[in-house]
Amino acid sequence: MFRENVPIAYDAPADLKKWPSLKNERLDSSEPYMVHTGTLADCIKELLAKPIKQLKLYDIVTEPQKAFTTGVLSPGDAAEIAMRRDFPKG
Repeated sequence: MFRENVPIAYDAPADLKKWPSLKNERLDSSEPYMVHTGTLADCIKELLAKPIKQLKLYDIVTEPQKAFTTGVLSPGDAAEIAMRRDFPKG
């Protein structure tokens, strides 16, 4: 989903949103609600701190960048970005 050799602006504004759920499944008939707002790096860290079984209920919303073309990052995208060498670990 993203290009590996293109820099990412980890300090870009982002929102971590959670979809309402029933029996741990997204209710697509509803709108996601805000869980955390901050930088892209902050939102990725917040997401990855959630229980693994609940990760599929979350999305990160940010402005598209050259490294990724969509403004909505899935938990899988966020995990891949967190593994990049340039991801802020602190």
